[in-house]
Amino acid sequence: MLCVLVLPSLALAQGKRYGDIDYSRPQDCSVITREHRANPYAYLFRDLCERSDARSKQGVARIMGRPQPSTRVLDVPAHGTEDARRHGVACMGGLVMLRIENGWEQALDSEHRYYTCRASN
Repeated sequence: MLCVLVLPSLALAQGKRYGDIDYSRPQDCSVITREHRANPYAYLFRDLCERSDARSKQGVARIMGRPQPSTRVLDVPAHGTEDARRHGVACMGGLVMLRIENGWEQALDSEHRYYTCRASN
């Protein structure tokens, strides 16, 4: 009988912690434009979705004391493409990275929030 009472508490302890959020990838709001190509307003709804997602992540990040994402999601060349090499900027894991002499650094906006991106090919 004691085993039955202890087992559920062990299973709950192994679950995801409250507030564990992946900040590197924006919500896939681009599905709006893929699914509704004929709708001229699809891009507006995609942008609204991305800004709303960023604001909610900013609020959680502020409460948790973590870095906050920018409200802008940029179209940036994917890492490893010719455009990324030429321009020195790439989308890596949903983050905008700038090429520097010894590697890469994360791009920040004027309020020191990190830019998120969708990779363009």
